Amino acid sequence: MTIVTDSVPIRLASVAKTFPDGTQALQPLELEIAAGETLVLLGPSGCGKTTLLRIIAGLETPDAGGRVLFGDADVTGLPIERRNVGMVFQSYALFPNMNVAENIGYGLRIRGMGTAERAKKVGELLELVHLEGYGGRGIDQLSGGQRQRVALARALAVRPRALLLDEP
Repeated sequence: MTIVTDSVPIRLASVAKTFPDGTQALQPLELEIAAGETLVLLGPSGCGKTTLLRIIAGLETPDAGGRVLFGDADVTGLPIERRNVGMVFQSYALFPNMNVAENIGYGLRIRGMGTAERAKKVGELLELVHLEGYGGRGIDQLSGGQRQRVALARALAVRPRALLLDEP
């Protein structure tokens, strides 16, 4: 099963972030990530790792002049739903009102995938993350590690061009 599709190089050009209260979360940086490359960001709490991931994903905008490029395309102004990026947050951001299968299939449903095809894909992902038989369970019935795997499966479901993991 292909879990990341059409991987593209990511380039950050003069990316910086200062929040409205004056907090400088990121000093200007240049970064190139090759297609298919695994990159780990290490640093102390508060150094801007999450902010950088949020900028790549499209959840934050860089300061004026900063650019985010996927391949040759400037995606700086595109929202997350137009970037095809999977992201697993520190808190997993699972929907408590949905069961495991619904959480995993959420992005597929939003993209218009039919029920039968979505169920098949969710089944494959449950197998991938070793949670077969857990699809009908509520999120509150899972351990922390199981919740983490549900969040990973949900991020992979849409076959993202980039997968961002924030302290998974």
